[in-house]
Order: sequence, then C-alpha cells, then structure tokens
Amino acid sequence: MSRKVHPLRLIALGVVAAALPAQAPTTQDPKPAEPPPIPVDLEADAAGAPVQSLSIEEAMRLGRSGNVALKAAALLPQQARMDLLFNEAAFVPELFGGGGIDQSQRPGFRSAQFGGQDFPSVSTQALDAQLGWRQRLVTGGLFELAFQPTRTDFYSTNTTQYQSVYTASYRQPLLRGAWTDYATAPISAARHQANQAEQQYERSVQDTLLQIVRAYWELVFARENWRVQQTALAVAVEQLRITDERIRVQALAPRDRVADEAEVARRREQLITAENAIRAQEDALRQLLYEGVDAAMWKSNLRPTSPMVVEPAVDGLAYEQLVEVALQNRPDVKAVRSAVAAAEVVRLQADRDTLPGLDLVGGYSSDGVSIDDFRSSYYDATDQQFPDWSLRLEFSVPFGNQAARSRALRAKLEVERQQRLLHATTLDVTRQVREAVRNLQTLAQSIRASGESVRLATVNLDTERVKLQVGSSTAFEVQRRNQDLLEARTRLLRNQLDFRAAESALLHAQGLLQAEG
Repeated sequence: MSRKVHPLRLIALGVVAAALPAQAPTTQDPKPAEPPPIPVDLEADAAGAPVQSLSIEEAMRLGRSGNVALKAAALLPQQARMDLLFNEAAFVPELFGGGGIDQSQRPGFRSAQFGGQDFPSVSTQALDAQLGWRQRLVTGGLFELAFQPTRTDFYSTNTTQYQSVYTASYRQPLLRGAWTDYATAPISAARHQANQAEQQYERSVQDTLLQIVRAYWELVFARENWRVQQTALAVAVEQLRITDERIRVQALAPRDRVADEAEVARRREQLITAENAIRAQEDALRQLLYEGVDAAMWKSNLRPTSPMVVEPAVDGLAYEQLVEVALQNRPDVKAVRSAVAAAEVVRLQADRDTLPGLDLVGGYSSDGVSIDDFRSSYYDATDQQFPDWSLRLEFSVPFGNQAARSRALRAKLEVERQQRLLHATTLDVTRQVREAVRNLQTLAQSIRASGESVRLATVNLDTERVKLQVGSSTAFEVQRRNQDLLEARTRLLRNQLDFRAAESALLHAQGLLQAEG
C-alpha cells in the first residue's frame, strides 16, 4: 500500500533538498583535502610558542639522550665499575713506612751473683724508621720487603750504635684461601656484577624507549581522535541546520529541534574532552623526552609527523626463531646469566673457606750493626754478612667449622635460586614473544575489520541522511548512524595505534628496540 505525503510536506522537502549540497552514497571514508586545524596548534601559533615537529625516530633519539630516569639509571653501571676497580686494587703494590723515637731508662743495681758488683743505670734513646713494599699476589700469597735503620744512643756510656736490617717475608696459603681462582674471585664477581648493571641499564633504555613509542602514538591518536570528534560535531551541526530549515517551512514542529540540539551539545562536550586529551598526552610525552631543567619545555607545542595509518603485513612470523633471537639479545636475560656467574664465584670462595687453614710462611733477614757510623751497618746488611732465614707451616681449623659450612650452603642455595630465576626469565621471554606475535596478527585482522566497519558506517550514514531528506527516516536514526561512524573511526584509530605500539613491543620482546642514529 502506497504512502500518501501531504502537499505541504513535499514543498518543504523540496526546499530543504535545494538548500543542501548534492551528496551521493560513497563507499569510502571521506577525507578532507586539508585537515582542520587543532586548537592546541592554533593557540601555540598565536602565542608564539616553540613548535617541535617530531617523527617517531626523532622522539626516540631525543628521549634516549634527555630522559631524566635514564640519566639516573646510567649512574648504576658507573657505580658497579667503581666496585670492580676497588676489588682490582687488592693486588696493587703498597708502599709503607714509619718512624719514631723511643727513650728509656733502667735503674742501676748490685748483683750478688757477680760478687756484689754495681751496675750503673742505663739511659738510652733510639731513633728508628721503616720503609717497605708490600704486594698481594694472585696466588693468594702476601710478599713483604722492608728496610729498617735504627740509631741508639747510650747516655751512660756515651756511645752510639747504628743498626740496619733488611727483612723479606712471604705467606702462601695452601688450602683455605689459596690459589688464583680464590684470590681473584672478588674481581670475577665484581666483573659479573658490573656486566649485570650494564645489562639492567640497557633494559631500562629499552623500557623507556617503549614508553616513548607508546606515548608518541597516544599523542597521534589523541590528535586524530579530535578530528574524528570534530567531524561528528560537523555532522550534528549540519543535521541541526536541516531541522531548522524544515521547521522554517513548517515541515516539522519546533519541539523536534530539541533532540538535534542535545546531539550537538553532546558532540561539543566530546570534542572538548578530546582536546584536553591532546594536552595531557603532550605532557606525558614531554616528561619522557626532556630533562625538565627549563620550564619552557611545558610551553612547546609537540606536533608528531609520523603517520599512524598502517597497512599491516604480518604473514610468516614464526615465534620460534624470534624466541631464539630474544634469548640471545634480551638484556634482562644477560643480566640474570651474569647473576648466576657471580653466584657461582661466591660459591667457589665459600667452598674453599670450609677447608682447614694451612699456610707456608717464609722469612729472610740481613742486619748489620756498627758503633762507628751508619754506613758501616748499612753495608754489612747489604752485603748479607749476617743472614737469617726461616720456613714454617701454620695450621688452623675452627671446631665444627659451622660458620664456613653455613656460608657454603647458603652460596649453593643462591646459585640454585639464580638458576631458577634464569629458567623463569626464559619462560617469561618465550611468553612475551609469543604474545607480541599474536597481538600483531590479531591487530592486523582488527585493522582490516575496523576499516570495513568505517566504510559501511559511512555508507549507512549517507544513506540515512538521504532517506531523511525524502521523509523515510528520522533524525534519531541519523544520529544513531553518526554515532556508529564515530565509534567505527575510533576503533580503527585505536587498532592502528595498538598495531604501531605492538610493532615496537615485538622488538622490545626480542631486545632489539633501539633509538636509530
């Protein structure tokens, strides 16, 4: 049954159609030749604020050099290197010396043993000095060489005695604390710890770069989302204009304007929210890129130049090969491996400390004494006129040796703990790589699906607006189609954003995310 249309309604529709630009259903998302200016950019241009145009590569380089958290993290490897130098200094030769004065006085006495002979009091003053060289060897031994001259004045006899002594000693552990692997263990452990600190810093770099990538694309999304919201507002304003025109020709009642006014108000509110999101994302990106020493950084206008639109092609991604790359390159995996190596060095020391103490101690000395001058005593000592030497073994072991055994057991448990952490890290890396590959593949499909949704939503909106012009639809249906298009465009933008971030997340999962240049 055909529907009859009132003659006045036909006249009103004709007037409205004449006032509207000619439109035809389209199968593609309409793109303006020139995107509308964003208010944030307009305000910056009007205020003369500095404009920073950034590609994603430039943002990563800028953040790599200017991020405050990275500058703080960079100090940790330096501290670890200082610990390494400290342990290496244990084998640096040491020069030692000293000197002093000693004055003594002994009272006189009478000895019955020697027929009541009187022995006078003895008053002496000795001046001595010492100069030596000490060296700890990589075998665990300690070598020491010293020279000690002494001058002693006997006031009771008014004579002076000169003495020169050369001494050399060496102590070599044979069991506990012995040999090169034990002596250099602190250096090896410190070297592993320094490498661990370097890898942890590298991981911090990659984590920060991933944050920068996400913040950059979030800013791009916020700016593009503002344009989507602005387009939706333009559709709502146009619909309100059409309604006003139909009310003017008495095709609609004035109360029919309320729904369109509410729609315009809602779109304006969403546009304001979208504009605030741009400012918030700019601040988030600024914090990651700049040191913050200059307050002008908060006034700069960041304008990303890298396009977010992407044609995903993720076919042929095999996570098995990517996992192998990740296990070879991930800084956190390397850091845990260094932790395992450091724990094994500590265990070696702890195991060796459970042995008894058995040291070989050797000594040699040559001295010279003269009452004439110091030179005579010096030459006597140098010529080794009166040499002395000694060789001995020293043994020690605590009862039960509980302290050393407990340390050894604890070191063994620490090695096992670090090995389990390495295994857990390997599992975590495998999961992250698999998840990153799945995300890329899923997002590629989502981009294609959401792109088709945008196309269909655009066709539906155009069709509904044409139907409204001929009276076979309502303003509510146009609003609903406009909302569908807005949601489809937002989903497409979000999928593109997530895909861009997922690309970097896959590099991050493999330990390959770097700032180029």
